[in-house]
Amino acid sequence: MYYITRKLIIGIVCHILFRIKYENVEILEKFDKCLICPNHSRVFDPIFLFPKVDNMFSMAKSELFKNKILGNFLKYHNVFPIDRERADISGVKKAIRLLKNNDKIKLLIFPEGRVLKTKKERGEIKNGAIYIASMVEVPIIPVYITARPKFFSQVTVKFGKPIFTNKKNLKDKKKIQNESKVLMTEIYNLE
Repeated sequence: MYYITRKLIIGIVCHILFRIKYENVEILEKFDKCLICPNHSRVFDPIFLFPKVDNMFSMAKSELFKNKILGNFLKYHNVFPIDRERADISGVKKAIRLLKNNDKIKLLIFPEGRVLKTKKERGEIKNGAIYIASMVEVPIIPVYITARPKFFSQVTVKFGKPIFTNKKNLKDKKKIQNESKVLMTEIYNLE
């Protein structure tokens, strides 16, 4: 059922509603385990990644899980909740557990934490991706997805060079914040 649903969604979104073009996929293919961190301007953004990302898990805002039908659908498709309004320790621990306990996993985190409403808007960077990557010592792959694409237009998904974090930096909040800013710069430099 999972694969049928996945193929159906990919078919509709990636081949009918939008035309998807991928760049630098070979970067992603070098890593069995990593974080994938794109910009976020459409609710479809995770679906744009599905055709090229195997064994993808995703964080999503906890509000989506209040609807039981949608919540169960998301959980079935490897999506778990994160509370964006506070430091969600349980969500971060789940992400760390997933990365530690799986040999092949790619965890999708939107570092801006929300869908941006305009092409030029930039969200406030969250430190979660850098923190998680540092804890588990996995690379982060920055990704740029065409911002606010219109239906039936081309969407480019461009993978960037990996960013490696250092577990030693976890003790220094300023370094984590600086690395988060570097991550955002790398994402938008792919534009």
